[in-house]
Amino acid sequence: MDQAQMEAAQKMMQQHLWALYAFNAGLLVLKMFILAFSTGVVRSMKKVTPNPEDARAMGTQSSSKADPDVERVRRAHLNDLENIPVFLLISFVFIHTQPNLALSHFLFWTFTAARFAHSVVYALYPLPQPTRTILFLIGVVITIYMIFANFVFFMNPLVQPFMMKN
Repeated sequence: MDQAQMEAAQKMMQQHLWALYAFNAGLLVLKMFILAFSTGVVRSMKKVTPNPEDARAMGTQSSSKADPDVERVRRAHLNDLENIPVFLLISFVFIHTQPNLALSHFLFWTFTAARFAHSVVYALYPLPQPTRTILFLIGVVITIYMIFANFVFFMNPLVQPFMMKN
């Protein structure tokens, strides 16, 4: 393979990684918006308002007691807010480390599937533990793997200047 073919192949792979990242990022952010909207819908259905001005707008009494259904959806959304932005940041760096394409597909699709499944078993159809914990840990392990892959890839340029002999 000559230099031009190698550059074309590398460009095509980078474009594929960008598409993989963009598609999964879109799905994950859309899911977070859906959970945020769902929290409001469940609050409205249960007539649970977190603030007095919300109660006045709905024509109900302000409620300081937590509704278990509202709290379940809210906690699922909060869990996404604690995990998905970190993954998006780390995976953005990861796609610049020249990763294996098949491995990248596995990591991105597994993380996305685990987060969708986590939301389902947390907010919609609660399953007994350790189901939710396993799904959460799948995402954490993938994110940690990407962090270490980023460290390994970018470590050499950081330490190389100190290793040169004058």
